[in-house]
Amino acid sequence: MPKYHIQTFGCQMNYSDTERMEAYLHALGFDKTETPEAADLVIFNTCSIRQKAEDKVYGSMIRAANYKRKNPNLIVAVTGCMVRKSSSKYSTERDKLFNRMKELDIALRTEELPKFAELARELDPKLKFPEIEEEELEDYFQINPTHSSQKSGTQAFVAISNGCDNFCTYCIVPYSRGREKSRKIGEILEECKKAVAEGHKEITLIGQTVNSYGLSKHDKEAGTFEYLKDEEPFVHLLKEVDKLSEKGLERVRFTSPHPKDMSDKLIEAMATLKTQMPYLHLPVQAGDNAVLRRMNRNYTVEHYKEIVKKLREKNPDISISTDIIVGFCGETDEEFENTYNFFKEMGFEHAYISQYSERRGTTASKFIPDDIPDEVKKQRWERMNELLKKTSARAHQRFKGKTVKVLVEEQNGDVCIGRSEHYKTVQFQSEKELLGKIVPVKITHSDTFILKRL
Repeated sequence: MPKYHIQTFGCQMNYSDTERMEAYLHALGFDKTETPEAADLVIFNTCSIRQKAEDKVYGSMIRAANYKRKNPNLIVAVTGCMVRKSSSKYSTERDKLFNRMKELDIALRTEELPKFAELARELDPKLKFPEIEEEELEDYFQINPTHSSQKSGTQAFVAISNGCDNFCTYCIVPYSRGREKSRKIGEILEECKKAVAEGHKEITLIGQTVNSYGLSKHDKEAGTFEYLKDEEPFVHLLKEVDKLSEKGLERVRFTSPHPKDMSDKLIEAMATLKTQMPYLHLPVQAGDNAVLRRMNRNYTVEHYKEIVKKLREKNPDISISTDIIVGFCGETDEEFENTYNFFKEMGFEHAYISQYSERRGTTASKFIPDDIPDEVKKQRWERMNELLKKTSARAHQRFKGKTVKVLVEEQNGDVCIGRSEHYKTVQFQSEKELLGKIVPVKITHSDTFILKRL
C-alpha cells in the first residue's frame, strides 16, 4: 500500500483542509506515515499569509530533493494558499511554482482536491487508483474530514466557508483562496453531527472571517440564505449547532471573526447559548485609526472599543485575545504609542504580536512602502510583548483558587495539559487516563501564560 506524508503550514483552516486531504487519499488507497522519508507521496499544504511563511515552504522543498534522491518514484505535491493553478509538471499550462521548485510534481488548489488522481496520472499513466466518488465531486467540502489534527481525539475543526472578501492591504488570502463562499447550513450540520457521533466534545467553526458567514457577495447573489429573512446566517448556525448539546456536544468555539461583522445578535448568542465558551479571539491589528485605514480594516478604534464593551456587559467573565501587527507601512512613533496605549486600555488576556513583513502580491507591497526599519520593528515588538506579559499575568491571577473545566489535549505519563473554558492552557498531574476528557481542575498557581494545579 503506498504511503503519504503531509506537512501543514499556517492556520487552523489549513489543518482542516489537511483532514479532507487525508480522507481523500485514504479512499485512493494510500496509508499515512509520520515520516516523509518513508512516503511515496509528500504534500506540502502551504500558507502564504506572510512572506516568511512561503519562505519556509521553499526551504522544505530543499529537503524534498533529498527524499527524491533516496526514492526516485516519490511524488512531491504542493497545495494550499501558494497555488494558483492546479497542474502537473507535464501540464501545458503550469503554476508558476514550477519555475522555483525543481522537485515539484503536482500543484493543487485546495478546492480542486478531487483532481489529484487525474494530475497523478499525467505523471505516470500506469498509476492505478480505484474509482472513487470523491473524484466526481465539484465541492471539496463534501469530502468528510478525518478530524485527525487534534491529539485529544475529541476536538474537531469544521470549516464553514472558504476565501475572503475583505482585502486587507497586507493580506494575500483573497488572491490565494479567492472570494468568500459559504457552505450550506445543512452540510455543516451534518459534519458536526457526524463529529459528535464519533465522540467529539468540542467543535471549532473556522473561516477566514468566520462571522461574515452568509454575507458575502457570492452568497447574496446565489440567494443561499434568503430563507432566513432577517436572521443572521452565522447566528442561526450557532443556534443549530448548539442543539447538538443534547447529543453530547459540550463546547463550541469559532475563529477568527472580523470586528466589522460583530453584531449585537452575535454578542447576545455568545452570552446565552449553552455550548458557547466565554472566550473570543477578535483581531484588531492596530490601535490607531490612520494605521487601520492603511490596512483597509473597515472599522475604527472607537467601534472596536464599543464591541468589547458590549461583550463584557453581556458576559463580564469573558476572556478576549487579539492580533497586533507592529511596524506596518508608515507607522509613526505616535501611531505606535496609540496602539500600545489602546492595548493597555483593552486589557487583552493574550495576543499574537507580529512584526510586519512585506508579502509579494498584496496591495501594500504594490502601493505602500515598507519604510519602517527592522530594528524599529523589533523594538516595538519587544515593548508590546513586555506589555502582553504583564496583562496576561494579571488576567491569570483571577483564576487562582477557582475550579475550571479542562479538556485534556495531551497526557505524558501523569502530566496533563489542556484548555479551560476561557481557552487558558492548564497543566496538572493525574495518574488516571484523561486524554480527551473534560475534568474539573482547581487552580493553585498562575504563570504568565499558563495555569497550574501543583
